[in-house]
Amino acid sequence: MVNKSFLRCLLILGLAGSVALLALSLLAQTRAAAPQSGTHKVIAYYFHTNTRCSTCIKIEAYSKEAIEKGFADELKNGALELRVVNYEDPVNRHFMQDYKLVSKSLVLVNIVNGKQTEWTNLKMVWQLTGRKDAFLNYVRKEVRSYLSKG
Repeated sequence: MVNKSFLRCLLILGLAGSVALLALSLLAQTRAAAPQSGTHKVIAYYFHTNTRCSTCIKIEAYSKEAIEKGFADELKNGALELRVVNYEDPVNRHFMQDYKLVSKSLVLVNIVNGKQTEWTNLKMVWQLTGRKDAFLNYVRKEVRSYLSKG
């Protein structure tokens, strides 16, 4: 005949094993249900040179206005950054090759998990400098599109 203590010990071990399996199963389900997407950020770079004409200054001003007034919450929570960069500064010259810059430019960069996944040079800003509303709408539409990719 089997000792009662032995049976009791066997029952407790079986119960403990079942609880452990249940806990592991719940943990696995929680991890599976957690979103798998990583951190997402959009950086809007306005690139300029040492020489700045009135049109270039206008493009920078309109770009800032479009982004700062159109995406205040995203700027505040870090989902969007606006950076003004002189690409003629020796430390920034790599941007010329990184984004194939030939002139002053507004470039949007998609960053996922700290890595650049894509970028776009918003070339229409040059054609729209004489139409402020169209310029602001164009920039906001493009930024919104990039933000939606996260």
